[in-house]
Amino acid sequence: MIRRVFLSGLGVAGLGLTGASIWRLESNHVLRAGDGPAYAPWADWRQAGTNPLEQLVRAAVLAANPHNTQPWKFHLLPDGVDVYPDTSRRIGVIDPFFREMHIGVGCALENLLLAAETAGYRWSFDKPASSGDGELQPVVRVLLKEGTRRPSDLYAAIPRRHTNRGPYATGKEMDTRTIEALTGVKNSDAELRVFWFRKPEEKQAFGDLVIHATEAIITDQEQSSSSARWIRTSWNDIQRFRDGLTYDTQGMNPGMRALAKFLPPLSVKQTDQYWLTATGEAHVASTSAFGMIAVRDAKNTQQRVEAGRLWQRMHLLATVQAIAMHPLNQPLERRDRELQLGLSPAYAKALFELQQDESWQAVMPFRMGYPVQNAPPSPRRAIASVLI
Repeated sequence: MIRRVFLSGLGVAGLGLTGASIWRLESNHVLRAGDGPAYAPWADWRQAGTNPLEQLVRAAVLAANPHNTQPWKFHLLPDGVDVYPDTSRRIGVIDPFFREMHIGVGCALENLLLAAETAGYRWSFDKPASSGDGELQPVVRVLLKEGTRRPSDLYAAIPRRHTNRGPYATGKEMDTRTIEALTGVKNSDAELRVFWFRKPEEKQAFGDLVIHATEAIITDQEQSSSSARWIRTSWNDIQRFRDGLTYDTQGMNPGMRALAKFLPPLSVKQTDQYWLTATGEAHVASTSAFGMIAVRDAKNTQQRVEAGRLWQRMHLLATVQAIAMHPLNQPLERRDRELQLGLSPAYAKALFELQQDESWQAVMPFRMGYPVQNAPPSPRRAIASVLI
Protein backbone atom coordinates (compact mmCIF):
# COMPACT_ATOMS: atom_id res chain seq x y z
CA MET A 1 0.00 0.00 0.00
CA ILE A 2 2.73 2.47 1.00
CA ARG A 3 4.69 1.54 -2.11
CA ARG A 4 1.68 2.27 -4.37
CA VAL A 5 1.05 5.61 -2.69
CA PHE A 6 4.70 6.53 -3.03
CA LEU A 7 4.94 5.59 -6.70
CA SER A 8 1.74 7.45 -7.49
CA GLY A 9 2.99 10.59 -5.73
CA LEU A 10 6.29 10.35 -7.55
CA GLY A 11 4.55 10.12 -10.89
CA VAL A 12 6.42 7.05 -12.07
CA ALA A 13 3.82 4.36 -11.52
CA GLY A 14 3.68 2.09 -14.55
CA LEU A 15 6.83 3.64 -16.05
CA GLY A 16 9.34 1.53 -14.21
CA LEU A 17 12.17 2.66 -11.98
CA THR A 18 15.69 3.38 -13.12
CA GLY A 19 18.62 1.69 -11.47
CA ALA A 20 19.45 4.93 -9.68
CA SER A 21 15.91 5.15 -8.35
CA ILE A 22 15.99 1.60 -7.08
CA TRP A 23 19.34 2.27 -5.42
CA ARG A 24 17.89 5.36 -3.73
CA LEU A 25 14.87 3.39 -2.52
CA GLU A 26 17.08 0.80 -0.90
CA SER A 27 20.02 2.90 0.31
CA ASN A 28 17.85 5.45 2.13
CA HIS A 29 15.33 2.83 3.36
CA VAL A 30 12.58 4.89 1.72
CA LEU A 31 9.82 2.35 2.28
CA ARG A 32 10.91 1.28 5.76
CA ALA A 33 11.12 2.99 9.14
CA GLY A 34 12.74 2.18 12.45
CA ASP A 35 15.32 -0.34 11.29
CA GLY A 36 19.06 -0.60 11.77
CA PRO A 37 21.30 -0.38 14.86
CA ALA A 38 20.07 3.14 15.70
CA TYR A 39 16.71 1.67 16.70
CA ALA A 40 17.99 -1.41 18.57
CA PRO A 41 17.66 0.25 22.03
CA TRP A 42 13.86 0.13 21.70
CA ALA A 43 13.99 -3.67 21.47
CA ASP A 44 16.91 -4.25 23.84
CA TRP A 45 15.72 -2.03 26.66
CA ARG A 46 15.33 -4.88 29.17
CA GLN A 47 18.58 -6.59 28.24
CA ALA A 48 20.84 -7.28 31.20
CA GLY A 49 24.47 -6.17 31.01
CA THR A 50 27.50 -7.06 33.07
CA ASN A 51 26.29 -4.52 35.63
CA PRO A 52 22.63 -4.99 36.67
CA LEU A 53 22.21 -1.21 36.88
CA GLU A 54 22.76 -0.97 33.13
CA GLN A 55 19.17 -2.10 32.67
CA LEU A 56 17.99 1.06 34.44
CA VAL A 57 19.98 3.19 32.01
CA ARG A 58 18.57 1.26 29.04
CA ALA A 59 15.13 2.42 30.15
CA ALA A 60 16.35 5.95 30.83
CA VAL A 61 17.69 6.54 27.31
CA LEU A 62 14.25 5.92 25.77
CA ALA A 63 12.86 9.03 27.45
CA ALA A 64 11.42 12.11 25.80
CA ASN A 65 13.97 14.85 25.12
CA PRO A 66 14.37 18.06 23.06
CA HIS A 67 15.08 17.61 19.34
CA ASN A 68 16.12 14.03 20.19
CA THR A 69 19.49 15.39 21.31
CA GLN A 70 19.58 12.84 24.17
CA PRO A 71 21.44 15.30 26.44
CA TRP A 72 22.36 12.94 29.25
CA LYS A 73 25.16 10.89 30.74
CA PHE A 74 25.16 8.33 33.54
CA HIS A 75 27.80 7.01 35.93
CA LEU A 76 27.11 3.67 37.60
CA LEU A 77 28.02 3.41 41.27
CA PRO A 78 28.06 0.31 43.50
CA ASP A 79 24.81 1.47 45.09
CA GLY A 80 23.34 4.01 42.69
CA VAL A 81 23.57 6.14 39.56
CA ASP A 82 24.81 9.69 38.99
CA VAL A 83 22.73 11.50 36.35
CA TYR A 84 24.33 14.26 34.27
CA PRO A 85 23.13 16.81 31.73
CA ASP A 86 25.45 16.74 28.72
CA THR A 87 25.90 20.38 27.69
CA SER A 88 27.89 19.33 24.63
CA ARG A 89 24.54 18.24 23.16
CA ARG A 90 22.76 21.56 23.62
CA ILE A 91 20.52 23.00 20.89
CA GLY A 92 22.27 26.35 20.74
CA VAL A 93 20.12 29.49 20.77
CA ILE A 94 16.95 27.40 20.56
CA ASP A 95 17.63 26.60 24.22
CA PRO A 96 20.07 29.30 25.42
CA PHE A 97 19.54 28.69 29.15
CA PHE A 98 19.34 24.85 29.05
CA ARG A 99 15.66 24.75 30.06
CA GLU A 100 14.76 22.05 27.53
CA MET A 101 17.97 20.13 28.21
CA HIS A 102 17.20 19.89 31.95
CA ILE A 103 13.64 18.81 31.21
CA GLY A 104 15.01 16.05 28.98
CA VAL A 105 17.31 14.92 31.79
CA GLY A 106 14.29 14.85 34.11
CA CYS A 107 12.46 12.62 31.64
CA ALA A 108 15.38 10.18 31.60
CA LEU A 109 15.54 10.27 35.40
CA GLU A 110 11.87 9.32 35.66
CA ASN A 111 12.32 6.33 33.36
CA LEU A 112 15.32 5.27 35.42
CA LEU A 113 13.29 5.45 38.65
CA LEU A 114 10.41 3.45 37.14
CA ALA A 115 12.90 0.80 36.02
CA ALA A 116 14.47 0.76 39.49
CA GLU A 117 11.10 0.19 41.16
CA THR A 118 10.28 -2.63 38.75
CA ALA A 119 13.69 -4.24 39.40
CA GLY A 120 13.04 -4.21 43.15
CA TYR A 121 15.00 -1.18 44.31
CA ARG A 122 14.01 1.53 46.75
CA TRP A 123 15.47 4.84 45.61
CA SER A 124 16.34 8.16 47.20
CA PHE A 125 18.20 11.27 46.08
CA ASP A 126 21.52 12.52 47.38
CA LYS A 127 23.82 15.39 46.48
CA PRO A 128 26.08 14.07 43.74
CA ALA A 129 29.83 14.40 43.87
CA SER A 130 31.50 16.54 41.22
CA SER A 131 32.86 14.57 38.31
CA GLY A 132 35.83 16.88 37.96
CA ASP A 133 34.90 17.37 34.30
CA GLY A 134 34.19 20.97 33.34
CA GLU A 135 31.75 19.86 30.65
CA LEU A 136 29.73 17.57 32.89
CA GLN A 137 28.34 18.15 36.38
CA PRO A 138 25.73 15.74 37.79
CA VAL A 139 22.34 17.09 38.79
CA VAL A 140 21.29 14.18 40.98
CA ARG A 141 22.63 11.01 42.56
CA VAL A 142 20.09 8.18 42.79
CA LEU A 143 20.84 5.90 45.75
CA LEU A 144 19.44 2.38 45.48
CA LYS A 145 18.63 -0.20 48.15
CA GLU A 146 17.01 -3.60 47.85
CA GLY A 147 13.26 -3.54 48.21
CA THR A 148 10.10 -5.02 46.75
CA ARG A 149 9.48 -5.22 43.02
CA ARG A 150 6.85 -2.67 41.99
CA PRO A 151 6.08 -3.10 38.28
CA SER A 152 3.72 -0.52 36.79
CA ASP A 153 1.79 0.26 33.64
CA LEU A 154 3.99 3.34 33.20
CA TYR A 155 7.14 1.22 33.17
CA ALA A 156 5.61 -1.20 30.66
CA ALA A 157 4.73 1.74 28.39
CA ILE A 158 8.34 2.97 28.11
CA PRO A 159 9.12 1.31 24.73
CA ARG A 160 5.72 2.35 23.29
CA ARG A 161 5.96 6.04 24.15
CA HIS A 162 6.81 8.16 21.12
CA THR A 163 6.23 11.82 20.33
CA ASN A 164 3.39 12.05 17.81
CA ARG A 165 3.84 15.10 15.56
CA GLY A 166 1.06 14.12 13.19
CA PRO A 167 -2.53 15.34 13.04
CA TYR A 168 -4.93 14.20 15.74
CA ALA A 169 -8.56 13.19 15.37
CA THR A 170 -10.78 16.28 15.21
CA GLY A 171 -14.04 16.54 17.10
CA LYS A 172 -12.89 14.17 19.83
CA GLU A 173 -12.33 16.14 23.02
CA MET A 174 -10.52 15.17 26.22
CA ASP A 175 -12.88 14.44 29.09
CA THR A 176 -12.34 15.89 32.54
CA ARG A 177 -11.46 12.51 34.05
CA THR A 178 -8.54 12.12 31.64
CA ILE A 179 -7.27 15.62 32.38
CA GLU A 180 -7.46 14.98 36.12
CA ALA A 181 -5.60 11.69 35.78
CA LEU A 182 -2.78 13.32 33.84
CA THR A 183 -2.56 16.18 36.33
CA GLY A 184 -2.50 13.79 39.27
CA VAL A 185 0.26 11.52 37.96
CA LYS A 186 2.95 13.66 39.65
CA ASN A 187 5.35 11.61 41.77
CA SER A 188 7.33 14.37 43.46
CA ASP A 189 7.10 16.81 46.33
CA ALA A 190 8.26 19.63 44.05
CA GLU A 191 5.92 22.54 43.39
CA LEU A 192 4.57 21.97 39.91
CA ARG A 193 1.40 23.05 38.19
CA VAL A 194 -0.27 22.10 34.92
CA PHE A 195 -2.30 24.78 33.17
CA TRP A 196 -4.92 23.45 30.75
CA PHE A 197 -6.44 25.23 27.75
CA ARG A 198 -9.58 23.44 26.57
CA LYS A 199 -12.17 26.09 25.85
CA PRO A 200 -12.39 27.27 22.22
CA GLU A 201 -11.18 30.79 23.02
CA GLU A 202 -8.30 29.42 25.14
CA LYS A 203 -7.24 27.03 22.40
CA GLN A 204 -7.41 29.83 19.84
CA ALA A 205 -5.16 32.09 21.91
CA PHE A 206 -2.69 29.31 22.66
CA GLY A 207 -2.59 28.12 19.05
CA ASP A 208 -2.07 31.63 17.69
CA LEU A 209 0.86 32.15 20.07
CA VAL A 210 2.47 28.89 18.93
CA ILE A 211 2.11 29.82 15.25
CA HIS A 212 3.50 33.32 15.78
CA ALA A 213 6.44 31.93 17.76
CA THR A 214 7.18 29.43 14.98
CA GLU A 215 7.21 32.26 12.45
CA ALA A 216 9.62 34.20 14.66
CA ILE A 217 11.97 31.23 15.01
CA ILE A 218 12.26 30.54 11.29
CA THR A 219 12.95 34.22 10.58
CA ASP A 220 15.68 34.25 13.24
CA GLN A 221 18.62 32.84 11.28
CA GLU A 222 20.53 31.72 14.36
CA GLN A 223 17.58 29.87 15.85
CA SER A 224 16.70 28.32 12.51
CA SER A 225 20.28 27.11 12.03
CA SER A 226 20.47 25.73 15.59
CA SER A 227 17.36 23.67 14.96
CA ALA A 228 18.44 22.50 11.49
CA ARG A 229 21.68 21.08 12.88
CA TRP A 230 19.71 18.23 14.47
CA ILE A 231 17.76 17.15 11.38
CA ARG A 232 18.83 13.77 9.98
CA THR A 233 17.74 13.15 6.38
CA SER A 234 19.71 10.07 5.31
CA TRP A 235 19.70 6.52 6.62
CA ASN A 236 23.49 6.62 6.87
CA ASP A 237 23.43 9.74 9.06
CA ILE A 238 20.72 8.23 11.25
CA GLN A 239 22.86 5.15 11.85
CA ARG A 240 26.00 7.23 12.33
CA PHE A 241 24.68 9.82 14.80
CA ARG A 242 21.73 7.88 16.26
CA ASP A 243 20.01 11.08 17.33
CA GLY A 244 18.11 14.05 15.92
CA LEU A 245 14.84 14.48 14.05
CA THR A 246 14.09 12.22 11.09
CA TYR A 247 11.49 12.41 8.33
CA ASP A 248 9.84 9.34 9.85
CA THR A 249 9.03 11.21 13.06
CA GLN A 250 7.62 14.40 11.52
CA GLY A 251 4.02 13.26 11.34
CA MET A 252 3.80 12.98 7.53
CA ASN A 253 1.44 10.50 5.92
CA PRO A 254 3.18 7.38 4.53
CA GLY A 255 3.26 8.58 0.92
CA MET A 256 4.67 12.01 1.76
CA ARG A 257 7.20 10.50 4.14
CA ALA A 258 8.47 8.10 1.47
CA LEU A 259 8.66 10.91 -1.07
CA ALA A 260 10.65 13.11 1.32
CA LYS A 261 13.14 10.29 1.92
CA PHE A 262 13.45 9.54 -1.80
CA LEU A 263 14.04 13.08 -3.04
CA PRO A 264 17.14 15.19 -2.27
CA PRO A 265 17.11 16.69 1.25
CA LEU A 266 15.04 19.81 1.73
CA SER A 267 16.84 23.09 2.26
CA VAL A 268 16.68 24.75 5.67
CA LYS A 269 14.17 27.25 4.25
CA GLN A 270 11.97 24.46 2.87
CA THR A 271 12.17 22.53 6.13
CA ASP A 272 11.20 25.64 8.10
CA GLN A 273 8.25 26.29 5.80
CA TYR A 274 7.06 22.70 6.20
CA TRP A 275 7.29 23.07 9.99
CA LEU A 276 5.30 26.31 9.94
CA THR A 277 2.60 24.80 7.72
CA ALA A 278 2.37 21.66 9.84
CA THR A 279 2.19 23.76 13.00
CA GLY A 280 -0.86 25.61 11.80
CA GLU A 281 -2.67 22.97 9.75
CA ALA A 282 -1.91 19.84 11.79
CA HIS A 283 -0.53 20.62 15.25
CA VAL A 284 -2.78 23.51 16.25
CA ALA A 285 -5.84 22.73 14.14
CA SER A 286 -6.33 19.15 15.33
CA THR A 287 -5.47 19.45 19.01
CA SER A 288 -8.01 18.36 21.62
CA ALA A 289 -6.33 20.22 24.48
CA PHE A 290 -3.24 22.30 25.11
CA GLY A 291 -1.34 22.36 28.37
CA MET A 292 1.70 23.88 30.09
CA ILE A 293 3.76 22.56 32.95
CA ALA A 294 4.92 25.45 35.15
CA VAL A 295 7.28 25.89 38.09
CA ARG A 296 7.94 28.72 40.55
CA ASP A 297 11.37 29.55 39.09
CA ALA A 298 12.04 28.62 35.46
CA LYS A 299 15.77 29.28 35.95
CA ASN A 300 16.12 26.68 38.71
CA THR A 301 17.79 23.50 37.46
CA GLN A 302 16.14 21.16 39.97
CA GLN A 303 12.68 22.54 39.25
CA ARG A 304 13.23 22.00 35.53
CA VAL A 305 14.34 18.42 36.19
CA GLU A 306 11.22 17.80 38.27
CA ALA A 307 9.09 19.25 35.48
CA GLY A 308 10.74 16.76 33.13
CA ARG A 309 9.88 13.91 35.46
CA LEU A 310 6.25 15.01 35.41
CA TRP A 311 6.19 15.35 31.61
CA GLN A 312 7.56 11.83 31.22
CA ARG A 313 4.98 10.35 33.59
CA MET A 314 2.17 12.23 31.83
CA HIS A 315 3.38 11.02 28.45
CA LEU A 316 3.63 7.42 29.66
CA LEU A 317 0.13 7.51 31.14
CA ALA A 318 -1.16 9.03 27.88
CA THR A 319 0.49 6.13 26.02
CA VAL A 320 -1.32 3.64 28.23
CA GLN A 321 -4.59 5.37 27.37
CA ALA A 322 -3.83 5.58 23.61
CA ILE A 323 -3.51 9.37 23.73
CA ALA A 324 -0.90 11.23 21.67
CA MET A 325 1.26 14.04 23.07
CA HIS A 326 3.68 16.49 21.48
CA PRO A 327 5.75 19.36 23.01
CA LEU A 328 5.14 22.82 21.55
CA ASN A 329 8.11 24.72 22.94
CA GLN A 330 8.13 27.56 20.41
CA PRO A 331 6.64 30.29 22.66
CA LEU A 332 9.17 29.48 25.41
CA GLU A 333 12.02 29.31 22.91
CA ARG A 334 11.11 32.84 21.86
CA ARG A 335 10.68 33.93 25.49
CA ASP A 336 14.18 32.69 26.28
CA ARG A 337 15.57 34.22 23.11
CA GLU A 338 14.12 37.63 24.00
CA LEU A 339 15.74 37.38 27.41
CA GLN A 340 19.06 36.36 25.87
CA LEU A 341 19.04 39.34 23.47
CA GLY A 342 17.65 41.84 25.97
CA LEU A 343 14.50 42.40 23.91
CA SER A 344 11.11 43.45 25.20
CA PRO A 345 9.53 40.37 26.87
CA ALA A 346 6.57 40.03 24.53
CA TYR A 347 6.32 36.25 24.82
CA ALA A 348 6.73 36.22 28.60
CA LYS A 349 3.81 38.64 28.82
CA ALA A 350 1.72 36.58 26.41
CA LEU A 351 2.34 33.42 28.43
CA PHE A 352 1.32 35.12 31.67
CA GLU A 353 -1.85 36.31 29.95
CA LEU A 354 -2.66 32.73 29.02
CA GLN A 355 -2.00 31.50 32.56
CA GLN A 356 -3.75 34.38 34.35
CA ASP A 357 -1.28 33.79 37.18
CA GLU A 358 2.18 35.40 37.29
CA SER A 359 3.31 33.38 40.31
CA TRP A 360 4.06 30.45 37.99
CA GLN A 361 6.55 30.28 35.11
CA ALA A 362 5.91 27.98 32.17
CA VAL A 363 8.63 25.47 31.25
CA MET A 364 6.85 22.90 29.08
CA PRO A 365 3.95 23.64 26.68
CA PHE A 366 2.35 20.72 24.84
CA ARG A 367 -0.64 19.49 22.88
CA MET A 368 -2.58 16.26 23.14
CA GLY A 369 -5.28 14.36 21.32
CA TYR A 370 -6.27 11.05 19.79
CA PRO A 371 -3.87 10.01 17.02
CA VAL A 372 -4.93 9.19 13.48
CA GLN A 373 -1.63 7.40 12.81
CA ASN A 374 0.97 5.76 14.99
CA ALA A 375 4.22 7.55 15.76
CA PRO A 376 7.37 5.62 14.80
CA PRO A 377 10.39 5.42 17.11
CA SER A 378 13.30 7.85 17.00
CA PRO A 379 16.95 6.74 16.75
CA ARG A 380 18.79 6.25 20.05
CA ARG A 381 22.46 6.09 20.94
CA ALA A 382 24.05 2.90 22.22
CA ILE A 383 24.28 2.59 25.99
CA ALA A 384 28.08 2.60 25.84
CA SER A 385 28.01 6.19 24.54
CA VAL A 386 26.05 7.53 27.53
CA LEU A 387 27.98 5.82 30.33
CA ILE A 388 30.96 7.53 31.97
